[in-house]
Amino acid sequence: MSNKFLTKKGVIINFLASDLLQLKKGDKMPSISEYQLAYDVARGTVQNALNYLKTEGAIVVKSHGHLGTFIEEINYAILQEYALSEAILGTMTLPYSRLYEGLATGIYEEFKEYNIKLNLAYIRGSKERIRSISMKTYRFAVVSKFAAERAIKQGDSLEIVVDFGEKTYLSEHVLLFSNIDKNEIENGMRVAIDYSSLDQQMLTKESIKDKEVKLIEMPGHQIIHSLKEGQIDAGIWNFDEIRDKNHDDLNYVTLANKELGQSMGTSVIVCHKEDSSMQAFFTKSFNRERVLSVQSQVKAGKLIPKY
Repeated sequence: MSNKFLTKKGVIINFLASDLLQLKKGDKMPSISEYQLAYDVARGTVQNALNYLKTEGAIVVKSHGHLGTFIEEINYAILQEYALSEAILGTMTLPYSRLYEGLATGIYEEFKEYNIKLNLAYIRGSKERIRSISMKTYRFAVVSKFAAERAIKQGDSLEIVVDFGEKTYLSEHVLLFSNIDKNEIENGMRVAIDYSSLDQQMLTKESIKDKEVKLIEMPGHQIIHSLKEGQIDAGIWNFDEIRDKNHDDLNYVTLANKELGQSMGTSVIVCHKEDSSMQAFFTKSFNRERVLSVQSQVKAGKLIPKY
């Protein structure tokens, strides 16, 4: 377990709760001596911490003599309260669409379900959010599945712990034009590119292949404004913002790469590979379906977003 993620209180209960989150009913527990060596504390300290967790109903164990002690019952919700006792820092994209607002609201509600305080930071660009996990600045990040898988393939120490499914990140990307008569990139056009976004950058480079254009670097959320102001001729952006904010006057065409679009439209949560307690929370306790239900209600206007 990485000391980077342990709570400042340094209480042995937090260590034990984090470790126990990795186990399941029927598993053999490490011995008192093994915990004593691992944490470099007195035997009595370990015993008292285990007894406390038993009293709180976190675990029920049974000794089988020389075979060891085995878990008969385990309550992950109670363990979460002790393993994740301080505020959790997470990050996701700017909530400029209803899908993002719904996702943020659902994630907050899910942490609230377990009495875990959550602080979400809204950071533009998947590259920076992924970097924040690699640097252990944040405990988890919401990114597209495409961005997560690409980062993992490139060697980032990430783990995908929740996959929300297709069209939970965005419905689709579209190619926008300032001129209502255009429907494809032409030589000489000024095309927006957001280098902080793996998805937008990849799609833009694919759309300008074999074209001689001028790339204009800008944050993705400025593309619509820049098109309307005549600062650029084309740019790829999230269709959800166009729909949610009633930009019906914009000229856009759907992108052809459906397979890539599915991956980019899927929301996932990533954690650092060493953050075992955070991974355990998402894989054992976090209810994906409840979050999706909240997202759906916010998207439909049936629930006011709170994030």
